[in-house]
Amino acid sequence: MRALLLAALLAACASAQAQQFPTKTIKIIAPYAAGGANDLMARYLCERFQHDFGQACIVENKTGAGGMIGIDAAAKAEPDGHTLVMVPNNVATIPFMYAKPLYDTQKDLAAIALVSGTPIMVGASPDFPAKTFKDLLAYAKANSGKVDFTSCGVASPQHLAGELLAREVGFKWTHVPYKGCGDALTAVLGAQVPVFISTVAHLVPQIKNGKLRGYAILGAERSRFAPEYPTAKELGYPELQFELWFGLMTSSKVPAPVLARLNAEVNKALQSPELREKMAQQYYDPIGGTPERFAQAIRADMDRYGRAIKEAGIKPE
Repeated sequence: MRALLLAALLAACASAQAQQFPTKTIKIIAPYAAGGANDLMARYLCERFQHDFGQACIVENKTGAGGMIGIDAAAKAEPDGHTLVMVPNNVATIPFMYAKPLYDTQKDLAAIALVSGTPIMVGASPDFPAKTFKDLLAYAKANSGKVDFTSCGVASPQHLAGELLAREVGFKWTHVPYKGCGDALTAVLGAQVPVFISTVAHLVPQIKNGKLRGYAILGAERSRFAPEYPTAKELGYPELQFELWFGLMTSSKVPAPVLARLNAEVNKALQSPELREKMAQQYYDPIGGTPERFAQAIRADMDRYGRAIKEAGIKPE
């Protein structure tokens, strides 16, 4: 009886905590540099939180170790729901890229909700001989091992999409690493590397101004930002579906009622026309949904990207 009364008391306290939340400034950690998509998504959501919660919200850029430093700070923060972190797919690859990760992704972090996403796309320099996606695959197979591509960095979702594409189609090519999407784009625009695998957000503006050629969307469906480009699925490769997403997480020790409140507020924020327009200007779509949906996305990426990292021979640091 005492155990039941204690459980009921704890549940009541947690529920009251969720109703009172937040009681102080909310902080969203952006584990990558200011000005990038990760930072912008954190700031867009923070603006809505400040409006909807009626409580101050700040963004802290806490960079280092491929995002691990900032994510670890959120995992180890006071578990009251006031310290959050905006993570990209990299949260699923960090466990495979570091011999001694600072945290356990599935044990130390709690998924709140997916926030936004944009599909990965394949493009190239206009001077590259392949005119279409099928041309690209045929050329890469005929010149297996001789074609270079670049992405947004080693073991980024864009890089791993390229590795899985080659495995699926049956050829080999060489990934030329750069420290970020901007450097990689500069290399392609400068004709140093012919093929660029990145997001619609990075390719479409350059395609529109004639500086890049687009091939195909590696997404589940055509992108509203580039509707004229077919998906790899349409072209006979249904397994080639990749998206760069951002989602909100926090410490796994945050009480369930507070997590539920945060999830509800993220989904509410994503209905804001102003927020949706800001995302669209960056070529991102709002996602939302349940914590379970987000957790499943992380597990799925850990499974396929983890295998891809091992098969590509990428060694942990």
